Parts: sequence; structure tokens; C-alpha cells
Amino acid sequence: MILLFFACSQSDPKNESHSGEMPSDTACLSDFEYYESTIDPLVQASCSGCHNSQGPASGTRFVLEQSINERYDTLVELAQIQEESGYLLLLKPSNTHEDSHAGGAVLAEDSESYNQLELFVARSHDLVDDCADSADLGALHTDVDCEGEAPARRLLRRLSHVEYRNTIRDLLNIDVEVGDFAADNVAFGYNNNATALTVSSLLLDQYSSESEHISLQYIQQTPISDWGCESANRSCAEIFLSSMGTAIWRRPLNDDDKARYLDLYDLASGDGFESGMVWMLSGLLQSPHFLYRSELGERQLDDSFSLTSWEVASELSYLIWQTTPDSELLALAESDTLLDPEGRSQAVEYLIADPRAADSMMALSEQWLSLDLLSIVPRDGTIYGELTPEIRADMAQETRTYVANLFKEEATFSELLTGERTWVSPALATYYGFDSSVGAWEETDLSGDDRYGGLLTQGAVLTVHALPSSSSPIHRGVLIREHFLCQELQPPPANLDTSPPPVDPTLSTRERYAQHASDPSCSSCHQLIDPIGFAFEHYDGIGRWRDVDGEHSIDATGEIFESNSTDGTFDGLSELSAHLASSSEVSSCYVQQWFAFGTGRGDIHTEEVACGVEVASAIFNQSGQLLPSAIVALTELQRIHTRFGEAGEMDTLATSTPSDLPDPLPDTGIPVDTGTPEAVDLLVTVTETTNWGAGACYAVG
Repeated sequence: MILLFFACSQSDPKNESHSGEMPSDTACLSDFEYYESTIDPLVQASCSGCHNSQGPASGTRFVLEQSINERYDTLVELAQIQEESGYLLLLKPSNTHEDSHAGGAVLAEDSESYNQLELFVARSHDLVDDCADSADLGALHTDVDCEGEAPARRLLRRLSHVEYRNTIRDLLNIDVEVGDFAADNVAFGYNNNATALTVSSLLLDQYSSESEHISLQYIQQTPISDWGCESANRSCAEIFLSSMGTAIWRRPLNDDDKARYLDLYDLASGDGFESGMVWMLSGLLQSPHFLYRSELGERQLDDSFSLTSWEVASELSYLIWQTTPDSELLALAESDTLLDPEGRSQAVEYLIADPRAADSMMALSEQWLSLDLLSIVPRDGTIYGELTPEIRADMAQETRTYVANLFKEEATFSELLTGERTWVSPALATYYGFDSSVGAWEETDLSGDDRYGGLLTQGAVLTVHALPSSSSPIHRGVLIREHFLCQELQPPPANLDTSPPPVDPTLSTRERYAQHASDPSCSSCHQLIDPIGFAFEHYDGIGRWRDVDGEHSIDATGEIFESNSTDGTFDGLSELSAHLASSSEVSSCYVQQWFAFGTGRGDIHTEEVACGVEVASAIFNQSGQLLPSAIVALTELQRIHTRFGEAGEMDTLATSTPSDLPDPLPDTGIPVDTGTPEAVDLLVTVTETTNWGAGACYAVG
């Protein structure tokens, strides 16, 4: 079951509980008159759910159960508090304060309500006169001020389970069941976040066990002639290291590496050639040089770090294919072609043309839209008996085929949301009410169907974002607010009842949710969500079109407000989809999804991410918003080849010769991994320092 919670603390400029209206002309209002007419209604509607004597914010300096004069004095006092990044009264409700805001983002920056509060702050500081109708406090109210792409940090990125599975498949032609691994942590919506992918003791044991199983299977099923060997002996082990070592570690093994792993072979080969090879291969697969992707680089004269050609090859391959570089890409790395912008661009074209690039588009979409939950979201069988496991599987296949085909055809982002075609099975065609004579997974024209068309009308999306026994304006509104507008919604206060309104056959779904607009503790937040979700009301809880909700007519009108640039009204999902498709805010959010998924960095409040998304969005727009160009834009960022670190950080080990290591090695207090584990045990113990400001070292024992 999906449980979604929301902070009931967002203002509604249309809320009828306002005690006054914003005058059409603010000329020459006193500060108190401006507060009384504009700010007091705003904070009453926005903050009363938490900032009351019984609420979770009762212990703060801001409690609303006072007289208007007291509230005015309190707000003026708060408006005086100025921190390095801005004014507290603006930082907290916009959730841009370094300590965040328990109620989440109450006001979107550049929204009308935010601008009104900004004017109040300016008035409180005498920065404007009584006749001003606006104020711009500049960079003080933003946590990131971009003047181009920001420096990207150096990283060691553990392979996600998906990347591990794909890598073993492409290297050794073995399918690995990674579902038994300790689950990858999810951060910023994705399960491949660089800082979240740690190695627990449990996962370490699982890597050890799995590597032995994989190695035994591979050695037993692979003729030695595949490695260029004639005899099963130590010379064949050397040939294997030369032919396969580079592919496994994604960079050449140096002489010391080879010597250590041949020692491992020697230690185990007393029990035969197969045993020696299994030990050697298992050790290679447990090395950090296999389990981690290096994005560290070599220090340059300006103290930046340039990624090596081998590192760039891995970066591009896992970004676009989610798997290890193939022989063609490794050959480009060996020749240093990938260090040249033109050579890198040609490699990107090669990677994008491969079907595995479309697979990455599907992988992004499944996490972006939470479609990985489709097979397990519960549904009431007495109401939705038609939602069989087979239909669920067909829904998932429809969306995968849709996004993959549009990616391959270089369709636009707009078509992703408003396309007039799809691909369905005969069973799913019948389920939707299409012509069931269509061939299995053939393109289906929807241009004459005003019910379906575009990503948001597909059964997979609609079913995941619904309740077990009904549709859900909340779930669907949150989908748009968080995943298409990239606006964060925080959990509500702990003492707030977040249960959906009870089913009442005498009321439509929209009427049942009307309580959210009337309850002061809920209205301010749900006005952000519900009016968007109402546009989906022609679709039931399992994605089927309906003309009526039970016995009730359907009102699918809705509205977006408190966005940065996507405010507007619409009637039904078709109009909402078109509205979103035309929004630069939404297209930028799409690029942000790719940035988080592709780079392993998702915190939009950091300069690295925010400014990277801004530059990538500009590239995406210049391309005409073609779907593949979102991922191509990431390869044109400086971060693809340059990183920045601190004094004392060491160069990458992803080089081909031992001379690349400083001599003598700096004394960090931690044994340095030179890529050469001792040939004494197959169990690899990884010791990690995570303070990137002081460098990172990995010790293997």
C-alpha cells in the first residue's frame, strides 16, 4: 500500500477564510494596513495547522492564537532576523533554510504569495516606502545563485544492483538474481544515488558468495579457447588476465595487479586449474575496482582533477547503458579519444543509437513515476476484479514500449505527455475499450480517442497513483506536484489525521475531498494537491475511463497555483497534459530527473546540482527538447571530464601503470588500495573514509 502524507501548511490565494483582500492598489498603505489586508490572511491560511498553541510548532516564536496586533508585532520581529543566506521569514516558508522547515515548502519562490511576504520584509526594513507594490531582495532569498555550471565533486560510485546485474551479464553472459541482495537505498527518488550506495556487512557477504557462484559457473561453461588458450595451465591464467582483466576492472591491470592475482591463482591451483581460475576471477569481482566506478581523476596544474579516459568510458557507459563499457568503448579509452570533445561526442552518438539507451529511458521512467510498484499495489478485488496480474503486466509493458519507442524515434518531451498513439496487447486494448483486433504490441492510433493519449493516461501510471478502492486526487496531485514540478512536499504534523475521507455513495469523490478545502488544518496544503488531482477524475482506480463516478457526474476541472511558472486552469487530463507539456518549469524538472538518475547526485539545494540542472536544461531546450537530448545534455557538462577536490587528495587509481601512484604514498593512517589484494583469502574487506574534503581511500584485505 502506498501511504502519502502532506504538510498542511500551504497558502491558497483563493481561500475564503481570508479576512481581507489584497487591494488592487497598495499605494500609501501603512505597514500595519498592508499586514492586515495581505499578510495576516496569508499566514492564517498557511500556518494555522502547525503554528497554534496545540500544534507541533507551538514551541516556536510564531504562534497564531494572538490578537492581530500581536501577530503583527511577531511577524515584524521575525522579519528582522537576517542570516547569511537570506531573511528567516522567507527562508523557512520556502524551505530553503539550511535547517529546512518541518512543514516543507509553504511558499514557492516567485509565487504571488512569496512576493507579498517579500514586500512585507522589505517594508519592515524600510527598504521601500509605503507606496511600493513590490520588492526584490535579490539573491538573499535564494539558496543557489548560478552563473554557469558549478564544480562537481569527485566520487567513487558503487555499482547499483541493476548495474551489477547488467555488468555481469555483459561481461560473463550470466544472469544474476540481485533481488536477494540487501536492497539499494533510495535517495532523491532513485536507487543509484552515489552517497546512498554503501556496502553493509550483509551486502559484503552477499558479494563474496555471489562472486564465487558466478566465477564457478563462468569457468565451467567457458571453453579456454575463448580466452585464446591452448592448455589449461598457469600461462592460460596469464592470458585470461590480459584479455579479461581490463574489461572486468574497466581499466588495464598493471604488472603488480597481475602478479598479485596470479599469486592467488597459484595458491588455489593445487586443487586444479578450475579451482585456481575460480579463486582468481572471484577476487577480481570482489575488488573495489570492479564494485566501484571511479570518478576521481588526476590532479592538474589548476588543482582541478581531470578524469582519465578509462573513467570517462565508464561514466558514459553507465550513464547511457547502465552497464560496463563494451570493447569499442574500451578501445576509445585506450587511445584517449574520449578526452577529446569531438571524440567524446561521437562516442555518445554511438551509445545513444544502441537499444540499451532506450532501456535506460525505461529504467528512469519506472523510478520517476514509481511504476516499479505496479505489480504490488493492492486493489479491492470485489470492486476491481478486472485488474488481473496479466493486465498489470501488460500495463507495465505498454509504458515501457511507449517511452522506449519515443526515445528511439527522438520524439519531443511534449509528445511524451500528449502523444496520440500507444502500444498495447489485445487484452489491454479490450480493457481500455480500444479496437481489440489490433495486433499484439503494434502501434495503436489514438488520434480519434479523446479519452487516452500521452503518458499520464496510461493504466500503469493511473493504477499506481490511486487507492485500493477508488481513485485518489491526492496521489495523482502529488505525482504532478513532486515529479513534474519538482516541488517537495514534506510529511504533515504527527498529530494530524491523514486518512482519506470515508467512502460515501451519496457523494462523488470530488465532493468527499471537499473537506480538505474547509478544514483549516488541511486546506492550505491540499489546495496545492487536490485541484490538480481532480483533472484525473475521469479515470477510476485501475486506469479505466469512466463517464460517471458511481451515480454522480464528474467535474474534472482543476488548477495549478503556487508554482514557479506553471499556474493555470484546465478541464480534464488532456488539458492538464498539454499545459504541463508547454511549461519550461516541467521540462526543467524532467532534466532534473535525468540529472539525479544519471549522475547519482540529486540534492537540488546544492550548487553542484542546481546549477548543473540549469545548464543541462538550456542545452535540452536548444535541442528542441528531443527526449534523448536530456541525457546527451549531461554528457556536455564539464563534470563529464573535470572534477574538483581539496588539497591533499590523491589521484585516481583508475590508470594503467603503477607509476601513476605517488611515491612514497602519503601517510593517511589507512592502508592504500593499489588494486592488488593479498592472495590469502577471497573475502574482500573494504575500509572507507567518506570525508571527501580530506580525500578517500579504500583498503582491501
